[in-house]
Amino acid sequence: MKNPALTLAEILEEQAHRYGSRIFLRDKFNRAWREHSWIEIANQAARLRAGFHGLGIRAGDRIAIFCDNSPEWVIVDMAALGLGAIVVPLYTTAGAEETRHVLTDSGARLVAVDSDERLNRIRQLGSLPALETIVLTHQAVAQQVVSNPRLVTLAQASSYDPMRAGAGTRDQPATFIYTSGTTGPAKGVMLSNSNILANCQSNLTALDLSSADAVLSFLPVAHSFERTAGYYTVMLAGGTINYAEGLTHIAANLLDVQPTVLLTVPRLLEAIHGRIMRTVESSPPLRQRIFRAGLAIGIEAADHRHHGRSLPLHLAGAMMLFRRLVFSKIRAIFGPRLRYLISGGAPLSVEINRLLAAAEVPIVEGYGLTEAAPVVSCNLHGRTRIGSVGRPLKHIEVRTASDGELLVRGPNVMQGYYCRESETREAIDNEGWLHTGDIAHIDSDGYISIIDRKKDIIVLSGGKNVSAANLESKLAGDPFIAQACVIGDRRKHLAVILVPNFETLQAQPPDNVRIEDRPSAELVNDPALRAFFHRRIREFNRPLSDTERIADFVLTDRAFSQDNGELTPTMKIRRRAVQEHYQDQIEALYRASGL
Repeated sequence: MKNPALTLAEILEEQAHRYGSRIFLRDKFNRAWREHSWIEIANQAARLRAGFHGLGIRAGDRIAIFCDNSPEWVIVDMAALGLGAIVVPLYTTAGAEETRHVLTDSGARLVAVDSDERLNRIRQLGSLPALETIVLTHQAVAQQVVSNPRLVTLAQASSYDPMRAGAGTRDQPATFIYTSGTTGPAKGVMLSNSNILANCQSNLTALDLSSADAVLSFLPVAHSFERTAGYYTVMLAGGTINYAEGLTHIAANLLDVQPTVLLTVPRLLEAIHGRIMRTVESSPPLRQRIFRAGLAIGIEAADHRHHGRSLPLHLAGAMMLFRRLVFSKIRAIFGPRLRYLISGGAPLSVEINRLLAAAEVPIVEGYGLTEAAPVVSCNLHGRTRIGSVGRPLKHIEVRTASDGELLVRGPNVMQGYYCRESETREAIDNEGWLHTGDIAHIDSDGYISIIDRKKDIIVLSGGKNVSAANLESKLAGDPFIAQACVIGDRRKHLAVILVPNFETLQAQPPDNVRIEDRPSAELVNDPALRAFFHRRIREFNRPLSDTERIADFVLTDRAFSQDNGELTPTMKIRRRAVQEHYQDQIEALYRASGL
């Protein structure tokens, strides 16, 4: 931006002045895409800002947003930020206990909700002493406003003359984002306008985004990755944000929108990879041989691209053939305009990364954490090393501590944890280094490889350390495995809780296993299916060290989910929760196996 002193809300107003009636946001309503211009969104935010002011909201007050990704999310966000209020995003998938904790810990005075169901969830939380007002953002719930003074519709709150964003400072807190940690209660990460905008500028420099770019937004904007990279960074670039209808509609929305940028997490790419491999494995032998040949050529060609080298003539000629025979359908999934498919939030398996790179899907794997606002590093076109998360962005320093923990320093590093001074001191040392909790290796060229979570390393009874996340990432590459949670802390050997991929089993039933018309709960106890997975685990173990090998497994038909507390909103496994839920099976497994 021309004025480096502007806050996020002031930047929206500046962009609205620049772009006027150009499209900023698009969403789908009654099966048709609706377009919202820059000036429309800025004006609605200005009117709601005046309404918030009339409700008594002032600088420093906390406003929570309990809505799906939508133009209303942006309007509420920008209205609040323009008052100097602090936005507290709520995950719509979070359980009651987590939602209550965030609202109580942050002291939110107002919450915006977008449905009857979410309004009822807020009401069922019980006493929330700080909460004074609920703003209903959709007409679908407007009829509930009768005589309850705590309920206000968005239209009522916006029936004021526009109020411009106040002249705040970039050092003011903009948001408290509660980390969805794998252990313990969530902590409120305090990020200022300056923290977020520093990260946005680094993203813009790295990705060369412009007003011609369009994103399809489907990851929750409550998460820092989508919010900074998929919302604020696009706003700074002058691009267009298209809101997906939901996970089940992503394929259709990709065809509609044809985005230039798509932010995703490995779970979606694992599902796409699984469908591709099922199609290949059910094809005639000749088609399978063509696919394998094309994949080998594509991987070789990708290695040249990743190092910024032109393709030799023999590879260029072969790729012309295999683009048509093998890769065109894979590339078409993401649309013809894609410049960046950005994967973050969790490690992406090397196998999936190589397949997409071979098919010339422009994939970028990066790394970040909420406390860093959040992006720290990424692989860039022509400078990619598969298996790494790239090099740090501009203005961000990294190094490793003596125990291998990755340390990060820069203008993007958080102000601290809200009302948690001791935890803040543990996270940020006296020299300003943020201790990420991730074990990493930084090579001589500055590429970062994440090895594991510092507190998530399994220590076997013999004292050996094992990276659970690394093994789980590899297991996720098996088309017959939907989810895996490795266990074995203080045990002699490793074991794993496996959720089979029942879709793959239906499409490619193993020999001697009757799949059709049988409930999944019955299937996981079938000795023939267990024998099938024993063979797959045996093959999985073959290249591994003795310490890393999986000795036995539990099969379950119940997928890990956020609803039962086994996954974070970014789809990371909460190992402790899984182990608690399967404690009896785990103990029985270790007793029976003599492990």
